[in-house]
Amino acid sequence: MIPDELVQDLQVLKEHGLEYTITELDSKIYIVFKDYLLPECLYNIDKTDLMIFTTPHYPNAGFDMFWVDEKLLLKNNEKPKAGDVIEVHMQRNWRRFSYHPYNGKPWNPGEDSVISFMSYVDQRLRMGD
Repeated sequence: MIPDELVQDLQVLKEHGLEYTITELDSKIYIVFKDYLLPECLYNIDKTDLMIFTTPHYPNAGFDMFWVDEKLLLKNNEKPKAGDVIEVHMQRNWRRFSYHPYNGKPWNPGEDSVISFMSYVDQRLRMGD
């Protein structure tokens, strides 16, 4: 079951122009942002599908990594830092970005949300490494 808090938080992202699909599968809740715009001149493509997932325990269970189209590379055709692993989720190959935003600090449901996590994702993608 998709938690009401997640639906409400995702609505805020939708109001800011992010379109998404949400899928429950194998005790996970997958959120895929379709055609997520990437920063200009940093990657080999302009947009990607971007996936994150949590569990029905959100907001107590949060987010940690994110996944993009497997074809996404840096502009020089190298793999992004901590983005060299390809994983299969929902019968599709994804490039995993193993960036951990909390630097050893655990997810805090009183402070953290899908909104703050997506802000981190955007910030991290702008680094272009």
